[in-house]
Amino acid sequence: MFLTSETAENINDTLFLLINAPAHASHLLLGFGNLCASGLIFLYPLMLLIYWFSFNNTKQKIALQALLASLLALSANMVIAHFFTHPRPFMVPIGHTFISHAADSSFPSDHMTLACAIAISFIFSKKNVAGMSLLLLALFIGWGRVYLGVHFPGDILGSLLVATFCGWMVKKSENIFDPLFGKLYRLNDWLFGSLKRSNVKS
Repeated sequence: MFLTSETAENINDTLFLLINAPAHASHLLLGFGNLCASGLIFLYPLMLLIYWFSFNNTKQKIALQALLASLLALSANMVIAHFFTHPRPFMVPIGHTFISHAADSSFPSDHMTLACAIAISFIFSKKNVAGMSLLLLALFIGWGRVYLGVHFPGDILGSLLVATFCGWMVKKSENIFDPLFGKLYRLNDWLFGSLKRSNVKS
């Protein structure tokens, strides 16, 4: 038995209503939801910066692959949103919304896509502890976006699929990018060589 689009939407709506915050949710839960939905995302570029300024070429390569996967995934999101416009919950309307957001297409979630693309890239690069930790945080981001009413669960699942595919594509193409990466390592050493030397001394 095939899953029709109507059935899929009904499942999506049902799951959304199960996760979405009630009208009179506690301030504590709303605050935690806001932290997850809007705050945790800043840990991901921070992680890339830490890896990049480690001046370890292996870690720098992981950071660049994660950056490429993120850019590719976010570009894919733009294409998907153009051809497959899906309303946000407050545009339907359904449930309750607790943060302001533009009334644009909800599918897939850019926040979730960025987080998952970086997490999946770390996992594909055998940094399993860091990657799984980032993926766990991404699930909290996804929960927060649904809890506060700006995304459906289907948007979160779609983001994971897009991010996984783009992370896999970048990993499979790593030999193509290695020459460019090598030039970026050398440029970084030239620009921030003094920082590298101070790290070695310490």
